[in-house]
Amino acid sequence: MADTIFTNWLTALQNLQGSVSKDLAEIRQQKAEIQQLKEDIMNEVARGRFIRDDERIVLSAPEIVIGNVDASGMLYGESGTIVIRGQKLGLEGVGEQGSVETRATRIAQTAIDPGPDGIEEVVRGQSAIINQAKRITLQSNEAADDGYFSQSATTTGATGIRIHADEDLEIDASQSVKNRLAAIESKLSEVSSQAQSLDLETTTALISITPLVAEMEVLLRGQDLLNTDEILMRVTATIIEELTNEYNDKLPEAYQALNNTISMMTRLAELKRRKKALEDEKKLVEGAAEHFEEEETGAHLRVTAEQMDFASKDGDNNIRENTASAISVQTGRLNITSYKKDGSLIDDSYVRIASHDVEISTVNPQLKEEGSTDGDYTTDGSVQINSKNVSVTAVDYSISDGNCEVKEQTKESRFSVRTENVSMLSYDTEGNSTGSWYVSAAQMTQASFDKDGNTSGTLKLAAEKMSMAAKDKESKASGQISVNAKDVFVKSMDTDGSGSDKGLAEGGNMVILAEKMFVGRTDDKTLTKELQISADKTGIYGKTTAELQQDSGNALVQLDGDNIAIKGKKAEFFGDNTVNGKTEFKAEVNAPKVAADSVEAKSSLKSPNISDGFAAPASPSTAQLNPKLKEADAPKEK
Repeated sequence: MADTIFTNWLTALQNLQGSVSKDLAEIRQQKAEIQQLKEDIMNEVARGRFIRDDERIVLSAPEIVIGNVDASGMLYGESGTIVIRGQKLGLEGVGEQGSVETRATRIAQTAIDPGPDGIEEVVRGQSAIINQAKRITLQSNEAADDGYFSQSATTTGATGIRIHADEDLEIDASQSVKNRLAAIESKLSEVSSQAQSLDLETTTALISITPLVAEMEVLLRGQDLLNTDEILMRVTATIIEELTNEYNDKLPEAYQALNNTISMMTRLAELKRRKKALEDEKKLVEGAAEHFEEEETGAHLRVTAEQMDFASKDGDNNIRENTASAISVQTGRLNITSYKKDGSLIDDSYVRIASHDVEISTVNPQLKEEGSTDGDYTTDGSVQINSKNVSVTAVDYSISDGNCEVKEQTKESRFSVRTENVSMLSYDTEGNSTGSWYVSAAQMTQASFDKDGNTSGTLKLAAEKMSMAAKDKESKASGQISVNAKDVFVKSMDTDGSGSDKGLAEGGNMVILAEKMFVGRTDDKTLTKELQISADKTGIYGKTTAELQQDSGNALVQLDGDNIAIKGKKAEFFGDNTVNGKTEFKAEVNAPKVAADSVEAKSSLKSPNISDGFAAPASPSTAQLNPKLKEADAPKEK
């Protein structure tokens, strides 16, 4: 005897069960084959109304309401499901006032292929959501549950896109490995659990439906057997009627069981397809994880406009001044450029930063643990400023009638540089010193201290011309310049590549000039222990007076006018001495031997061999030599 329709249905279900682990094409082929089974079930059960035309169905009316509604259009019991399924769907609002309005508690758009049964979620290569309009508004507003939106969605001007959120607005263009793997693992666990459970339910359902199908086959075969002969039909009419009634009574149960089993198998096939897709994606992401942080991901966010404004404002246009309001940019590299297409700078382009405090930092934190602030904060990296004219000022201004004028130097302003090594270089392309360095201040201090207040580090200044000046606006010298170190070197020497001295710079000069100069002494308590002046040639020039004093003038050499005077407890001359000019002795002179061309004695002349009168002893000299210059204390440092 030929197979009944139930036998064919059971075979189709078994084939579908065998394809749930296949690829998408095989699954859809089995779905297509079992589609006829579902049509047969619906035809046999004959529930609901099926309207079909192989060409076209048109619903026409001034107003059309579709849904589980009554004659007035009111929804029955606030429930009902409407599914519109097709390969191409169009929703058109025609005319100048044409509109399409969608309202629901939750509206979702996902560009996936739902499959012929609406269960699948297949991502296609052309997956896209496209919205095009002259004006587009996306607006998120706060409202109480069961409340009402008090703010209507406002549009932009003539054209444009407006995106507003009362609380949180996020634009994210990024790829991940850690978060993506976590999401895959979560989805994979969820899908695997659902598939395992549904696989068991499907197997159980197929087993449970087999005796029901067999029972339906017995009833159907019994009817067929009794209906083969007219005489037998008349004799067994009552039995046939009972079989028919029993068959009809069980038919809805059988169709419902079959339909439920088909639905479970279809969902199982989709779950297993998702599981395989997630496993493939997991392998792909794990393969890229090793080099994810080093390689480019291709994620890109483009913001393009002729004018851009970023502001921390509230909805009332107030600048938010609380500590939470901020604009943050975090990236490995940040470029702010003003270049033309040809690579040259845009004329009159500028970058302006105006804030109460501005900080540029290259501190590199080495935290003890992630999320903590404890650790070492080591300064690393570099800050480079390259410009034709670099100016750092602390000046107050005044603007009147659009004219900006300097008001005054900002009170208590300061510029500090703290570093271990400081180099100020003015070199040409061949490494020769060039240019000039000019420092002007009433008081200038350059220092490099360690944490204990001890000087440390190195300060290097190199330029062809260097000027340090402390003077007022009329160019009159004022203020002080102080240089203080354990060893102080002021040289004019050539150096080698390492900076070591090679020799005196040929033609080099050193000029130290002041109205009063103090070398080796600041006051009577601070004296240089030793002062050495050495040179191939040494000259000391005094325009009016030059003195060399020792012990407060007890020993003295004085050059004053055209006269030279020597004072001391005892003066000695060694070697052959020649005195040109008139020499006058106002005290006794002792000499072992005197050679003279002539001797003249005004009062007497006496020796062991000659005697001419009585030689009275000369009176001691009362002449005194007093210093003309006095030691003075040097000015104190301010």
